[in-house]
Amino acid sequence: MCLPMSNCCCCISLSVGAKIVAILSLMTSTCTVLVYGTAALLPRPDTEIRRISYVVVAAAAVIKFIMACLMAYGAFQKKPKFLLPWLLTAWIYAVILLIASLFGSILIALKVAKNMETTSEVSTMVSAYFIYAIILYYFASVVNSRREEMLRDRQIKFTYISHRLMGQKVLPKMYTP
Repeated sequence: MCLPMSNCCCCISLSVGAKIVAILSLMTSTCTVLVYGTAALLPRPDTEIRRISYVVVAAAAVIKFIMACLMAYGAFQKKPKFLLPWLLTAWIYAVILLIASLFGSILIALKVAKNMETTSEVSTMVSAYFIYAIILYYFASVVNSRREEMLRDRQIKFTYISHRLMGQKVLPKMYTP
């Protein structure tokens, strides 16, 4: 599902790229929890549906923060199994954001939003959700490529362990001199 990559951002290794993605994910999820959690707790709600949406976004950001913690641990400790939960949540978030942006585009096209303020708010959110979904897809591709790289490295390490050492050369078990 993800694009295979050999490096991140044209010049950064996958290892460093996965660590950068982990740190960025931790920062964005923390900021999202703070912003939307605070907005949900404000005494002056515009509408009840808006307050509920703020609570849902804040709860989703808490889940994303937990998955980012797991990814940071996996990226820094070279444990590929800890990258998988973040990858799954990133995919789920990207799909949900794309659906939300498509739904918002349909609302704009059908002119459901009658006043200009609501239309501009919906169009801004559609653009932001779509861009964020694309960025999440790219980050997921980087992290998945790093995960596969770690799995390959681990497989090579286990292959060398199963060989026997003969002098300075590593030879397969079936090799007989």
